[in-house]
Amino acid sequence: MVRISLFILLVLNSICHYVQANSLWHAIDINDPNLTVEQAAQQCAKSSMFAPYSLEEWCEKAYSMGSWKSLLYIGYYTGDGTRYVNEAKKNAQADDVEAIKILAWIYSNGSFVERDLSQSIKLYNDYLNHKKNKSLTKHQLVSVHKALYNIYKELEFWQDASKSLQYIINNEDNGIEKNFFREEMVYIRERLSK
Repeated sequence: MVRISLFILLVLNSICHYVQANSLWHAIDINDPNLTVEQAAQQCAKSSMFAPYSLEEWCEKAYSMGSWKSLLYIGYYTGDGTRYVNEAKKNAQADDVEAIKILAWIYSNGSFVERDLSQSIKLYNDYLNHKKNKSLTKHQLVSVHKALYNIYKELEFWQDASKSLQYIINNEDNGIEKNFFREEMVYIRERLSK
């Protein structure tokens, strides 16, 4: 009886998972002449979770239509993000501010490249100081300062960490996070006083 119940439970679980996955994966014709780059990029992203067998096809389609960021999924899927990194570098050199931020993230995490925190700091600061970034939202600025703060803290650059942290405290809307960063400031001030 226990075996039958367990078997039924496993079958029902599989059916539910299949139905849920298929309801989130909408079959779109990859050769549809009305297909937009946004739709192709969405299918690329969704395929990583719901249809990995078609990930490369959808991501290559999105890339050929102009979504170079779709190469990230191919990089994760194949383990080789060389094309993604090269596209990020090419777009950053062409003054694409989002590519600069992506490249900073790549170097801070060591995603597909050797981790280089100095390069990441430089790129994050290039992003913050870029002439096209006058329209950045407060949330975008805070997220970059959080990334910089974590790098500065790891490198024990306490003065720089303090500046980024103060920016976060002054601009963070989430009360819980703001309190956390206030506590972090106590820690940083202790380091600065040594």
